[in-house]
Amino acid sequence: MSLNTLIRRVKPRETVFLDLLEASAANLLEATRYFDTTFREGQPGHWGPMRDRMKALEHKGDALTVQIMDRLNHTFALPLEREDIIILAHKLDDVVDGLYALCEILMLYKVDTVPEVTHEISPLMVKAAQEIPPLIEGLRTFSQTAEMRDRVLLMTEIENQADAIYNRALAELFSVPRDPVTVIKWKEILDHMEETCDRLELVAKVVSSTIMRNA
Repeated sequence: MSLNTLIRRVKPRETVFLDLLEASAANLLEATRYFDTTFREGQPGHWGPMRDRMKALEHKGDALTVQIMDRLNHTFALPLEREDIIILAHKLDDVVDGLYALCEILMLYKVDTVPEVTHEISPLMVKAAQEIPPLIEGLRTFSQTAEMRDRVLLMTEIENQADAIYNRALAELFSVPRDPVTVIKWKEILDHMEETCDRLELVAKVVSSTIMRNA
């Protein structure tokens, strides 16, 4: 048992870290929902405003992460292991960073159309992101660890679904002759969407390991 675990059992915990992690999870969910809605509307004229809105959400996530890191330098009795707080903060932030990168690609590459199959991936991103706020909230008490593990398993299943769609999309992309520039653009979009799904699953895996170390 770690020293921090012993301290948590005899001293009140500094719960501001959980407040900040929950705020980061909420920001992640907002960003994912916004991306999904705007992306599936498929209006190239919206790419610029979408990029700007996502940049604001990315800045908000960065600010939350900075607050967490700053407070860690001045707090002794933590609600979780220090390493778990650091990794969770960065992994939550990484998802929003990935969404912003997607918006940049759509904007900079002047993408007029995207493969219809990508519209199957972005709702899965939202479905996975919806599981994250309850997972982070569950870290306050660890009283619902079975339910939390079920959510982690669900996110793994969602990522597997996204992988299957990604592989099908690649097969379709290269199944007929296309303009090489279009192929490059579409493949990069697909790659970033698949990577964002991986990042969402990674948050779940970090929560799973946090449960094992702290429950």
